[in-house]
Amino acid sequence: MSVVTRKSEVKKYLQCCISAYQEKGLSACVLELSNQILNRKIKFPLLEFCAHQLSERIKVNEQVALCDGIETLKTEGGNVIIGIILQNRLENHFQQSIDKATEYTSKADIWYVCDIIGERVYGFALLHYPDRTIPEIRKLSYHSKNWVLRSLGAGVHYAVRKGLDKQNVGIVFLILLSLANTKDKEIRQGIGWAAKTTTRFHPDIIEQYHADIQNQEKVANWFRRKVAIGLERHTYYAKRNSR
Repeated sequence: MSVVTRKSEVKKYLQCCISAYQEKGLSACVLELSNQILNRKIKFPLLEFCAHQLSERIKVNEQVALCDGIETLKTEGGNVIIGIILQNRLENHFQQSIDKATEYTSKADIWYVCDIIGERVYGFALLHYPDRTIPEIRKLSYHSKNWVLRSLGAGVHYAVRKGLDKQNVGIVFLILLSLANTKDKEIRQGIGWAAKTTTRFHPDIIEQYHADIQNQEKVANWFRRKVAIGLERHTYYAKRNSR
């Protein structure tokens, strides 16, 4: 199957979905999204373009129902569209977007659901609305579903990489540390990813919490390994940029 890389081609497929929505309603739109877009190989930036267009064309009070319909299709690309639609709703529907992201990730049966939605919703929210998002992340760090915890890691990774301010990075890192003793593979991958990124961009925070990180009763070796990798990457990029 060829990969769709041209916006002009995607626009044609998307217009079929918009027309179906205007003529027959939301269910017809979901069906066309499945046929025209989600069953093709389309690069993520173009799927994000589709999501932004849908956010503009679908009635506000029907957007969550659209996400629900897309979620039932269980496609990788559908998570990109869901993530961006919820992201676009954060400003005016913050809590609902966080709650829906949690609902969708809790239903995950594969890693990419968590990573795609986690970056686009939790990560974007943390970067742009840290005061509102950090309490939500702290609360969700106690969630019973490992997929939700993995998605939090993806979100923290995104926000740190995109420039979350140092003070809030330090606060969020303590939440990561609270999960640093888990044995669950999915949580380890998400939280470890975030820890590695934090270390690369803010090694001084790692130094600040060095004693906590070295506490072998509360922090597992896998977390320390991720921190070590992050420090190696920080050193590598620092040397490269100094040339």
